[in-house]
Amino acid sequence: MRLRGILEGFKPYEWESSTLDIAKKFGLDPDKILRFDTNTMPFHPERLLKILNQKLLNLRVNEYPEPSYLELREALAEYLGRSVDEITVTAGCDEALDILSKVFIDPKTKVLVSTPTYAMYRVVVEAMGGKIVNIQRKPDFSDDVEKIVEAVDDKTRIIFLCNPNNPTANPTSEETVLRLLKETDCAIVVDESYFEFYGKSFVNLIDKYENLIILRTFSKAFSLAGARVGYMVANRKTIDILNIMRPPNSLTVISLALAKIALENLEWVKENVKKVIEEREKLIEDLKKIDGVHVYPSVTNFLLVRFVKGDVNHIHRKLLEKGIITRNVGSHPMLENCLRITVRKREENMVLVENLERILSELGG
Repeated sequence: MRLRGILEGFKPYEWESSTLDIAKKFGLDPDKILRFDTNTMPFHPERLLKILNQKLLNLRVNEYPEPSYLELREALAEYLGRSVDEITVTAGCDEALDILSKVFIDPKTKVLVSTPTYAMYRVVVEAMGGKIVNIQRKPDFSDDVEKIVEAVDDKTRIIFLCNPNNPTANPTSEETVLRLLKETDCAIVVDESYFEFYGKSFVNLIDKYENLIILRTFSKAFSLAGARVGYMVANRKTIDILNIMRPPNSLTVISLALAKIALENLEWVKENVKKVIEEREKLIEDLKKIDGVHVYPSVTNFLLVRFVKGDVNHIHRKLLEKGIITRNVGSHPMLENCLRITVRKREENMVLVENLERILSELGG
């Protein structure tokens, strides 16, 4: 077969092994494995599925969905307080990133990312032959806006900002976004996948800046990671451009219905978010009590944890042996000896804490 030359040496997106693979490897019951690595909600959307069940017989799954996804966009417009023409729906944020790369990236053009951050930005850019320019964050993980501005040239097409940032769990400042919007003419893409936990957005800036694109998802706060629904918000002219590369039928009729049901049950969503935020603060306090653990501040549903003693690979492996899957980010610059840990239910979080206490105590002084 004749493959694209770009595949030679291409580094794909990395993720933890599947639940079944880990269960087989360590002789564990798959149903008892706890995933602290995916940043999803610990609450099964039974309420939403019951409502969906009442609608299933009337869903026309024998037909393609309406290609503009108008019903969901109308519900999103109400949720956001924006025009329906400022929204386009995608199969999760990853399809949104794929669309952005196809719209903006030519071979050898550049994209700036404030690193460490979400790895998929690099993957979609390099897949199109673009070049990622990593701008290292400041020691407190804030964006180094001075260095970002300095790195912009006539080949720069996109600047990615993750707000709040994955995996460092800290927000992007409004000053940073405004400066980049004012001083550059490339696309400023702000990934707000964790918006519902943070509560602050830059959506209203699209009125003034055509180069601002906001990404959102139903995968986190809405408990619908498996439904694969995301969306982009931007100035109407920008949305029209993005839609040139958007596939017409990448979402299922069922996923679209579920997302709309979720927006009709916002109080349920908000209550779950509140529970996770409350549990996040408890988990932070529990982890801080463990000798050798440093927990960074978080405005998301996950924590970045650095181990002052012990090797993160050993700790990660020991947790895996107990069926506790965390995200090992220790190989990334600035994240040496760090795990990213999703906030789950109280009883699940305590299993994590108790195992970490035991593992670290066994390491000794």
